[in-house]
Amino acid sequence: MERTLYLNEVPGLRVNRDGPSLWIERRGSAGRRVPVRLVRRVLIAGNVALDTGSLTAFAERGVPVAFLNRAGEPVAMVIGCAAGLFARRAEQAAALEDPGTRERLSAWLRAWERGRRLTLASRLDPVTAARWRREGLRPLDYDTWIARQARLRGASPRRRGFFHAALHTLALERISEAGWDPHLGVQHRAQGLGLVRDCVVALQADADQAWLESGGVEVGLSDGTVSPALAAYFETRRPRLAAFMRRLLDQYEAIIRGR
Repeated sequence: MERTLYLNEVPGLRVNRDGPSLWIERRGSAGRRVPVRLVRRVLIAGNVALDTGSLTAFAERGVPVAFLNRAGEPVAMVIGCAAGLFARRAEQAAALEDPGTRERLSAWLRAWERGRRLTLASRLDPVTAARWRREGLRPLDYDTWIARQARLRGASPRRRGFFHAALHTLALERISEAGWDPHLGVQHRAQGLGLVRDCVVALQADADQAWLESGGVEVGLSDGTVSPALAAYFETRRPRLAAFMRRLLDQYEAIIRGR
């Protein structure tokens, strides 16, 4: 079974590569072996003793690794650069050089972002959603509304960073699997991992929904680490986010290829 590997800063924790597996040991506890082939994505919170052999093993298999700060937000991501990983880069570059295609992609991403935000608002606050449909929806409107919803539901702002970090990792994984260059963004053209950022913005509201619905569950972040309960909570919601990501990338391919 493919899985997400969550690693927290814990005294005495060490992770080393041992052939085709990782050997994870913690002072005072028995070590355990995790086959690298079962790991699909990695999130690391805090200062974890991880050898370069382990990072190389992930890179060789195209497994994305995200490093989180104390707020649970992604500050760096690692992905391998194996030959053929970005097999469709030429298609992307050519499409982005065409003003018409670039504008269609931008409009499509804006429509996804607005649509997902309206869907979330319709679910939680139909009156506000109706007003947004009549009067328009600005980024500041959504930011103000989501902060109010978090207060009403007791959803910690620090916990939001974790859900966005997990969405970043999912986006990088799916984009790389499809052979697209994750750096060739549409709305984030001048930034590293631009396409990842584009996808995350488009689906941000769905990560926010998972965050808001976690408010009454004992899954909070503590000192920047990811609790087992929080990790398990997100994993139950990953299939839904993955389905949206697949649909998003299918449509991206159709626009790139002029369909």
